[in-house]
Amino acid sequence: MKHHFTQLDHGVSDDVKMASALEVVVATVVLALVLHIFWRCCRSFYLNHVKKYISSSSFAAASSLEPSTIAAVEEILNYTFKDKRLLEEALTHSSCREIISYDRLEFLGDAALGLTVAIHFFRSEPKLNPDQLTQRRKESVCNERLTHVAARLGLYRYIRSRNVMSPNILADVVEALAGAVYVDLNFDSTKLWMIFKDVLMVDEIKVPKDFESREIINGAQDELYRLCGRKKWGNPIYTYLAKEGCSRHETTMKYSVEIETDDGVLRQEGDEKSTPRDARNSAAYRLLRSLQKSAIV
Repeated sequence: MKHHFTQLDHGVSDDVKMASALEVVVATVVLALVLHIFWRCCRSFYLNHVKKYISSSSFAAASSLEPSTIAAVEEILNYTFKDKRLLEEALTHSSCREIISYDRLEFLGDAALGLTVAIHFFRSEPKLNPDQLTQRRKESVCNERLTHVAARLGLYRYIRSRNVMSPNILADVVEALAGAVYVDLNFDSTKLWMIFKDVLMVDEIKVPKDFESREIINGAQDELYRLCGRKKWGNPIYTYLAKEGCSRHETTMKYSVEIETDDGVLRQEGDEKSTPRDARNSAAYRLLRSLQKSAIV
């Protein structure tokens, strides 16, 4: 009997050992899983926060602008930045730094300048129609004009790039500087306009007194044709009048146009132009203006 109980005790001991071993294995697996999750969380936090902070801090320390450059650009803009890093970003081309460039500020500045210029002409020129307002805005902030602005102000001296320079980059930097100022002003478009109206010299863009924009004159033939259709008048008839010039390279031509209305035939001569199309458009435009002044249309 004693020997029987000894065998039972040994059996229970083996079961306990097996259970304990299983618990150890499970605990090890759980611990490994927890450690793996913890490692992934730490890695994600490092990549998303710590590394970016270290990189931006290193960039700021390694490539901050010279005080003389900051002072020179601020004098050009007649504006002092509260956050000098915005100015540094606005002057940095993507070829120079992988971490930061002016691309985002350029995007913002393009939109901000377009808005402020549009508001300016909307308020100052109440007689302009939408097409004319659009033309004024395009003339004010087109790449060609912004390139001239950058060249005139000498901004090319302060652009940081890796042996890359082009007219487009000059225009981009003006937009990026506008974006930087806009952010530094906490997105105040009124203050942005007060600064950049002198930079862009928008007042140099003259609005013709009679608003004869190129788009309107170029579409005069089509407009006159549509008017005759609506009024059920005869189609416009264009007549070639003259061709003058000192040489074959300096030739102008002139057309007249006439239409038959309910009140009789109306005729109008256009201005001398260098191409037949422009000359016919000029005649059609003048006839349309004459009809408007006579209150016929």
